[in-house]
Amino acid sequence: MYTIKGKITNVEDQEINTAEGKNYINKLITIEELDTGFRHIQQFEIFGQEKINVIEHSNKLAQGQHVEIDFYIKSREYNGKFYNTLMAKGIRIRDTATRLAEDSTPF
Repeated sequence: MYTIKGKITNVEDQEINTAEGKNYINKLITIEELDTGFRHIQQFEIFGQEKINVIEHSNKLAQGQHVEIDFYIKSREYNGKFYNTLMAKGIRIRDTATRLAEDSTPF
């Protein structure tokens, strides 16, 4: 599992309809990574309403929030090509005091 810190730049819900008539809810969270010094944009996926409910139980995710995301990389092959997805496992909203203390700590 990996961890990344960043600022949420976009949160969107996506409904996926399958051929079997099932509907799935997918949440896509786009963040700008903060701890590299470069403007890296990453998109994370939360799949399924139950998982979304667990992650958003205490805090509603919104644009502009500073977060720390625990995630894993999911890979799949389709027609000879590989596709990777960053799957969010847990998200913690970082408050201003914590961010300032961490950002001012020398390496």
